[in-house]
Amino acid sequence: MSMQSPPPLYELAKQSLLKSETTVSTALHDLPAPIFHDIFMDAFMGEHDEVLKVMVQAWPFPCLPLKNLMDLRKQKNPHTQFGEITPQRRNLQTLEALLEGLDIQLSRKVHHRWKLQVLDWRDVHQAFWTVGPQAMSAAHSADARSKEMGKPGLSEKQPTLRIFAHLCFDYWTSSCATHDKLQLCLLKWARKRKASVHLYCEKVMIRSSAIFKILKLLKAVQLESIRELDVFSDWSQKTMKIFVSQLKKMKNLHTFHFSSPSPEGFTLPSKIKWHSHIDAFHLGQLQSLHEFHIDDVFFLRGTLPKIFRSQTPLEALSLSSSPLKESDLKHLSQCASTSQLKSLTLRRLSMKSFNPETLQVLLDKLASTLETLALEHCDITDSQLLAILPALSRCSQLKTFSCYGNHFSLGILQVLLRLTAGLSQLTQGLYPAPLESYESNIPAEFMHPEQFAQVRAELAQVLKDIRPSLRVQICTHSCDLCMMCQFYRLEPSGNWEVTQEFRY
Repeated sequence: MSMQSPPPLYELAKQSLLKSETTVSTALHDLPAPIFHDIFMDAFMGEHDEVLKVMVQAWPFPCLPLKNLMDLRKQKNPHTQFGEITPQRRNLQTLEALLEGLDIQLSRKVHHRWKLQVLDWRDVHQAFWTVGPQAMSAAHSADARSKEMGKPGLSEKQPTLRIFAHLCFDYWTSSCATHDKLQLCLLKWARKRKASVHLYCEKVMIRSSAIFKILKLLKAVQLESIRELDVFSDWSQKTMKIFVSQLKKMKNLHTFHFSSPSPEGFTLPSKIKWHSHIDAFHLGQLQSLHEFHIDDVFFLRGTLPKIFRSQTPLEALSLSSSPLKESDLKHLSQCASTSQLKSLTLRRLSMKSFNPETLQVLLDKLASTLETLALEHCDITDSQLLAILPALSRCSQLKTFSCYGNHFSLGILQVLLRLTAGLSQLTQGLYPAPLESYESNIPAEFMHPEQFAQVRAELAQVLKDIRPSLRVQICTHSCDLCMMCQFYRLEPSGNWEVTQEFRY
């Protein structure tokens, strides 16, 4: 019978510390950083919350990447038996213990031995936990970022502790701002300690209609730190007005994604028109954006002059699934906001009845700056495309061009391929399968296998003759009911390979 060797002295010492109910934080300050890291990991995975409460007061690194540690526990315990505490609940108990420990440390007048500067609640620095303290360069970069965030203009008074977070309010009910109880706990804790704890949030996503509860929670956040905001709104005019008042405090907002459901509650055209002008007016008060993305917004038609009245040039503009008037497109070619666009996306906006000169003037305006152009599912016809080709040929900086979802004939598509292949900066092109690829030459019909094979062969020959290195994909309309399409990529061998199926 073989005897099991006793655990090493180090393991015995760790077990003793984890079982102790009287661990003193001052004793932990002298532990080497790698050993501290190892014990903290064991205490976390073993749910020794009282030990963690003490250890966080002696944290020996400038950054504590806590969000990723919580996620590691979920990965190691993905399933629970009936009656067991869920990983989410265990994480909440641990977070409450850690915040209680931070409270004890923050209440002290002297913090000379405390190295913690940043509590990171983002999906970053996972290597710190999986690799070890040797991955501290990542945490040090976070510390450098914290000093940058603390410069004048973001916060005048230097806090004792900074929190970095990406926030998501995604619970679709008017009575609840978020289903993420960990995030809720952190926000409420930080809101009550704004004098000593500053919460910086680079990205915020709002998918909840509980806007008043969200705005209350956002009081914990340094609003000027928000760089990217993504909002899905079904708010009333009153709610929109209140939200915009807070939006204007986000002075460093760089990117704004805004989408809104159709106005099913508004049946009268006069009511829709009134609502459109009010919402457009509020959005027009955003004066310093660099990127503006609007998707599925019912009030866009005829309101772009109210929205884009700022003199600050945008770098990227995306308008999708929102009805436009031709006058809206004309305004884009005239306003200062679009004078330096690098990226323009117009998607699922019908231009079938538009004068092609309108789009031509816009492209001429952007010819020297535009790097990405997407004109997808815009009902652009052969004659309209031919009219804008001269302007397109002058877009000398264009790197990515996409026009799938439109209905072009094979001859016109070949002309387009030859022209775009001549753009020296272009590296990627996405084009629609021509009408000749379908049964009865109607995109709503099924693909005709033999005709589509012939089309692919002819397009491959065109590219081989002009510019074989250009990355090209063609997109087929495969199902009108399920709104599916397939992308075919031209390989160096000359064959077309299906790369992905896409729901548009």
